[in-house]
Amino acid sequence: MAKRMTDADLLAQIGMYEKAALGSSESVGPSVGGSIKPAGQDMTTLEIDRYNALNAYYARPLGNEIDDRSQIVLPELRDTVEWIMPTLMRMFASGKPCQFDPETPNDEQQAEIETEVVNHVFMKRNDGFFVLHDFFKDALLLRNGYIDSWWEKRRKATVETYSGLDQNALVMLMQTDDEIEILEQTEKNELIAGPMGQQQYTCFDVKLRRVTIEKRPRVECVPPEEVLVSPQARRGFEDAPFVERKRKVLRSDVLEMGFPAEAVNAIEISEPTYLQLIALARDEVTDQLSEEESADPASQQVELRIVWIRIDFDGDGIAELRRVVVAGDKVLDNDECEECSLSYCSPIRMPHRHTGISYYDLLYDLQVIKTTLFRQALDNLYLTNNQGYAVDWQNVNMGDMLISRPGRIVRTTGSPEGVIMPLTTPSNMMAQVVPALEYCDLQREMRTGIGKDTMGVDADALQDVTKGGQLAAMSAAALKVELVARLLAEGVKDVFGKLHRLLMRHQDKPMTLQLTGRWVDVDPSQWRERTQVSINVGLGSGNREEARQNLMMLAQAQNQVGQAFGLVGPKQAYETFKALSHLLGFENPTQFVMDPDSPEYQKMQAQKAHMPPDPRIAAAQIKVQGDQQIEQMRLQAVQAKANAEQQQAQAELLHGAQQAHTDAATQQAQMQSAEFQTIFRALAQIVASQLKQDATANAGTVMNQDMSEVQRGA
Repeated sequence: MAKRMTDADLLAQIGMYEKAALGSSESVGPSVGGSIKPAGQDMTTLEIDRYNALNAYYARPLGNEIDDRSQIVLPELRDTVEWIMPTLMRMFASGKPCQFDPETPNDEQQAEIETEVVNHVFMKRNDGFFVLHDFFKDALLLRNGYIDSWWEKRRKATVETYSGLDQNALVMLMQTDDEIEILEQTEKNELIAGPMGQQQYTCFDVKLRRVTIEKRPRVECVPPEEVLVSPQARRGFEDAPFVERKRKVLRSDVLEMGFPAEAVNAIEISEPTYLQLIALARDEVTDQLSEEESADPASQQVELRIVWIRIDFDGDGIAELRRVVVAGDKVLDNDECEECSLSYCSPIRMPHRHTGISYYDLLYDLQVIKTTLFRQALDNLYLTNNQGYAVDWQNVNMGDMLISRPGRIVRTTGSPEGVIMPLTTPSNMMAQVVPALEYCDLQREMRTGIGKDTMGVDADALQDVTKGGQLAAMSAAALKVELVARLLAEGVKDVFGKLHRLLMRHQDKPMTLQLTGRWVDVDPSQWRERTQVSINVGLGSGNREEARQNLMMLAQAQNQVGQAFGLVGPKQAYETFKALSHLLGFENPTQFVMDPDSPEYQKMQAQKAHMPPDPRIAAAQIKVQGDQQIEQMRLQAVQAKANAEQQQAQAELLHGAQQAHTDAATQQAQMQSAEFQTIFRALAQIVASQLKQDATANAGTVMNQDMSEVQRGA
């Protein structure tokens, strides 16, 4: 069995991790040069990469400036970051960033309450807006952003002064769970006028010290340079063998954390910030470099290192996660813990790596190109407006030539044409520079999604574009921004999960909060751990308009289905209204309508059930029923008329068919009679010709014979 570690062994292991950690100033890498170069060109340490990113954000000199030439630096990185920040803040800070999903069939209401409580703690009891802002901005600039979530228990001492207290008020003042120490107390008697005349009144003037133990969850955005992470970290901190946060705190704050006074007083003062590379890059003016050296030990700043390390400290052969507090070369605290309190995010994730890609990596080359082109254009413009001259110095007053001002006088010996000649300079260089700058803007839009469609509306571009086409273009341009927001939301999701667990473990008193317009008592100690957390990433302006239109279409379809089939009840209608109110920017829909699950709605329904029906309503119902009966009778009459007309039409059709058959028979008989007459005339002619040849022949006999032959088919 392995031996139990000593504090010296633990500090040695921590030192080894610190040297190899991401962001360590002791990591092997090139020294800081005179010029800033993008991380994609040279392998640098993470510390130097962050230093260069901050310099690029502040648009500091590139290092290749030439005297008497333009030295402007275009802040391409800063412009892009500041354009995307409002979109991100609208997505996250305009509503509830995270929501806990129900995990059982009857868990909907409890999940909603816990969602409201955690969002309230994050946004109201902490500086949630600033925490999210700094969290996202660190990630966009410096590859990663970090948030620390912990349960703070601190001792707060205040001095209070009261005067004119009677004995009952003094007793009430002392009845509290706080520690009360009377510093000064003065008793005095005064005469006051009452119903029975003047009476003696005893009052007290008190000065006391109140010591309160404050317990609350804290959320703070941590500068990335204060965090060290093992290179073995991949997806998150759950599998990281080493994570460290460096904090500068007052010595008195360390004492209030409960550490021994002897160990706290032995901690050395932290080094000045101007000796730290990242802090030096963050400072924009020299006043920020000043350090206050307090002579009061309690007000001196000391450095604490909070370390989460997986190590077999107790010698059982299994590495456990431990939280170690180190000050200097002393271990102030060393305990096993549930999880690392830090959460992180990255705007562009690199698989299998903790550090991602920042906007500095995407845009710095464009910033250098645009700066170079713009400098050349300005230099050309300067030379065009202040062109050079070739002069005969013996015949020209050089003092006059060296003075550049409008309408100047230059004295010459003889004619000026022969002694002064202007030097031609290529003009209108902007015609070549502007297309190149526009191409750089196109590249920026391709890389980040920040362009004309997301920055604002181009009036010229809207001449031949419909509203739907413009919204589609904005939606397509915002895809990259939405992906960045979704990746950042994973860090926010982790923060809210940690806040939920902190309240569940440490909140020992019920909380009374106003949630969605009603006051509720919440006891987080009765909660259970939740694993299903949804990200409520909001919408940008273009997507928000599209979502409103879709929701209105859904409401219309819902209304039709409800009227036709009765499939829509109060709960479904309320959910639609709640979604619409959130899209319109109103987080509390109960300001406008009642929740069907609220006691107010239930009370109103109960009152309606016990109230007699309104005569006006009954009359209206009778009228509606009468109208319905009249309409039904009218429909029946219309149907009967239609049936009669159909029967008459059928009779007329049958009569027409019979008449047609009779007419056909008559016509056929007539045709047969006409044929007989024609045949008879033909036979008569034949018989007459025969009679002329034979005078003894009988005409009747001949006719009968011929007819018999015709009938036999002879």
